[in-house]
Amino acid sequence: MLLGLASAIVLGATNLSDAGQLQAHHQAIFGPAASDSTAHRLLADLDRRARGRIAKARARVRRRVWDVLALRPGGFPG
Repeated sequence: MLLGLASAIVLGATNLSDAGQLQAHHQAIFGPAASDSTAHRLLADLDRRARGRIAKARARVRRRVWDVLALRPGGFPG
């Protein structure tokens, strides 16, 4: 479920309702969308260690994306 939420955020979700709609649209990939209340409980129950691991993974992905963008022939998109 966390992967589905993360993917929805990447696709532009700014709240749990948006995330649910995007997850429902991509159900074949991520499985059934969680209800807003289930997603809220999941996020509320993440402990400090889990949030730290998520932050580290996010930082790695951001670094990789910036590295790939820097290699573009035209540089960063404007």
